[in-house]
Amino acid sequence: MARLGPMGRALLRMGAVLLVCTALAHSAAAQEDHQYSAEQIQGGYRLYASQCQLCHGVNGDGVGGTNFSRQQFRFVVTDADVRRMIVNGSSGGGMPPFNLRDEELDGLIAFLRSGMDRSGVTFRLGDAARGKAVYDGKGGCAACHRVAGQGARTAPDLTDIGYLRRPGQIFTSLTDPIKATMPINRPVTITLKNGRVITGRRYDEDTFSVRLIDGNETMLSLPKADIARYQIRMDTDMPSFRGRLSDGELGDLLAYLISLKG
Repeated sequence: MARLGPMGRALLRMGAVLLVCTALAHSAAAQEDHQYSAEQIQGGYRLYASQCQLCHGVNGDGVGGTNFSRQQFRFVVTDADVRRMIVNGSSGGGMPPFNLRDEELDGLIAFLRSGMDRSGVTFRLGDAARGKAVYDGKGGCAACHRVAGQGARTAPDLTDIGYLRRPGQIFTSLTDPIKATMPINRPVTITLKNGRVITGRRYDEDTFSVRLIDGNETMLSLPKADIARYQIRMDTDMPSFRGRLSDGELGDLLAYLISLKG
């Protein structure tokens, strides 16, 4: 391999600096804090259905490389990027420009950022890096949850939560967990015929057995023939973070969880 001369090394360093500056600018732009209201999301849904759905599809996955319901975008990162793409269209001509009012653009962006969620939830998206600090620190999430092999198993694994659930659904889980808890994740209390009582979280169930994780993170498979009483509780061990975290911290934590795609 040929050795670089002084000029070549200088150009290489300059290129590295430019890449770092570009990445930092990109990252700073991505850290914008935005709140999306239920009214904006509903208005954006109506606009999407009339203007965008023909090409992008009902689920937002009609164009290769994008999936709006899963928050996967090809050429955009920030809300400003999305706005420019809508107003100017794509450079290759695949997407035409749209002449929309500011409030229409705000609504359409809110709908896309919600993961096409029409549940009527107002939420804020903050900074994912700050959100990870909340997750590891003040939120205490790792005491129950697991991400990429790190953390406890007593609550659902969150490694791909940003792919599985929409932002509004995750926000509801953080602020009103009883309402958002899926049936399979509800805590159970099982009394066996020998009198033993087991509490925990189901991770699987079929006709003949129930598999769960108890409070000590022990994985158990219990034949239903051995069960005397099987209670699926309607409460949840998940606390509400409304009031425990500030609005900004909630927005940051939500942004971090959305970023977890597996």
